[in-house]
Amino acid sequence: EINYRVMKSGWLFFFMLISMASALGQIRTAGRNLWGRDEVKHAAIGVCVKNVETGQIVYEHNPQMALRPASVVKLLSSALALKREGDSLTYTTKFFYTGEIDEGRLFGNIVIQAGGDPTLDSKYFPKACFIDSLVSKVVNLGIKRIHGNIIVETEGEPASIPGSWPWEDVANYYGALYHSFNYRDNTYTINLKSGKPGTQTKIVSVVPSVPGIKLRNEVMASVKNVNDAWIYGGPEAATLLIQGMIPANRSSFAVKGAMHHPDACFRAELEKRLKEKGVLLDKQRIEEGERHALLSLDSPFLKDIVYYTNKNSVNLFAEALGELISPTDYARTVKVELSHIGIDSCGITLKDASGLSPANAVPAEVFTDLLIWAKGHLSDAFVSSLPRGNVDWGLRVYSDHPVLRENVIAKTGSMSGVRALAGYLKNQKGETLAFTILVNNYVGDPVKVQEIIRDLLKDIADK
Repeated sequence: EINYRVMKSGWLFFFMLISMASALGQIRTAGRNLWGRDEVKHAAIGVCVKNVETGQIVYEHNPQMALRPASVVKLLSSALALKREGDSLTYTTKFFYTGEIDEGRLFGNIVIQAGGDPTLDSKYFPKACFIDSLVSKVVNLGIKRIHGNIIVETEGEPASIPGSWPWEDVANYYGALYHSFNYRDNTYTINLKSGKPGTQTKIVSVVPSVPGIKLRNEVMASVKNVNDAWIYGGPEAATLLIQGMIPANRSSFAVKGAMHHPDACFRAELEKRLKEKGVLLDKQRIEEGERHALLSLDSPFLKDIVYYTNKNSVNLFAEALGELISPTDYARTVKVELSHIGIDSCGITLKDASGLSPANAVPAEVFTDLLIWAKGHLSDAFVSSLPRGNVDWGLRVYSDHPVLRENVIAKTGSMSGVRALAGYLKNQKGETLAFTILVNNYVGDPVKVQEIIRDLLKDIADK
């Protein structure tokens, strides 16, 4: 009887292996068919899918080939920032006034001590009302005239620009650099008015104003319903060029730019807001005297910043997380951290923390192994930050199938020639899989590439 039981369990194990091998073979066949499609047959492709519970490989295709991940690289900065700092870290920004207040006059300065908070008056955290709080404090002190100036202590500190960021990106909103002092997501909006097709547009307004910068507008009105207007110019440029096309006959069309000097923009807006409240600024040079606490503001928790970093793919927030991991050598520190948790980091090249650099290169297996580790070692904040199928717009194509809609959560990545996806997939057996799919140098319609990735996920989920 004992031998019979042993033989029976042996046969069961044998049939399980046969079944698993058959399913894996079917997925490999489906993968070969998908990778033969015109859009991707000449592309560089890396795929790694593993069972989260067992670590077993479900499907792989060039898993160790280092490829451009685009914004999928945010998984590294967000996961490792949470590992280092925990969910509840906050940044603190402090405000002081110097000198004395006498009969409604401040004989001193307003001083801002920056703390690296990337969320000051961010559109993602509208309840913070940072500048409103500061204006209210000044008004409530009965100040009607400031004989000094508004000083941001870190003003003039150069922001570090990754040398591999493309020229066409650095002046547009997604190229917003991270500073010690950040304001309004370091983004401003140029509102353009367009007329008949083929005519030049006009600048209606710039919000907030960008002091010391001239805008040269060469944007034309187009018969097509397109948003193809771009801003060109470096962080120290005195003139920025706007070129491209926007739809014709629009009374206002928004083009968003990177605010390269958020401290200057903040000072200009604060001065304007104070003036509206009857508080005038003389801008006299006054030696700094004793400091008096005016206001102290804490940022949202780190887990909330991570949420928008991944959910909305905010490059500014990702660069802030990278600074938390290492302000001096992000790439080396990431490799060390990954090695400590047992992930092979030899094939990684990192030039930034947000994925904007086309010089980044990471093997698919690195992200998959990180996702498996995160599931067991990080709080729910990390998984909750990932876009969800059938909910978030970025996954609308990737999850467009009944077996995927409720069962995929993943970070997307895209740039010219790149479509990337990494996250978690629940298959028809109820197992959770960690997956990464990186496609580089495809040709043709990017939606077709997304559909190929979707079809692979569908085949994996079905088996």
